[in-house]
Amino acid sequence: MSRIIEIRPYRNGWQCFEGPAVEPFWVGNVAKEQVLGYGKERAKFGRCEIRVLDGAGAITETFEFTKAEY
Repeated sequence: MSRIIEIRPYRNGWQCFEGPAVEPFWVGNVAKEQVLGYGKERAKFGRCEIRVLDGAGAITETFEFTKAEY
C-alpha cells in the first residue's frame, strides 16, 4: 500500500497534508510550486501518491512514485 499526500488550498495558501501533525503550508506567489516540491521530496521515502485538490476537494492532478524511481 502506498501513502497518500494531498496538496490542497489552505488559508490563502497551499497545504501538504500527510496526516495529523504533518501538514505544513505555504503562502505567497509561488506557494503551490513550493508545496509540490516538498511533497515530491517526501515521496522519496517509499511508495507514494500525491493528489492535488482544488478548493472543492476534487482531484485535479496525481503523481505516483515508487521507491524504485529513486
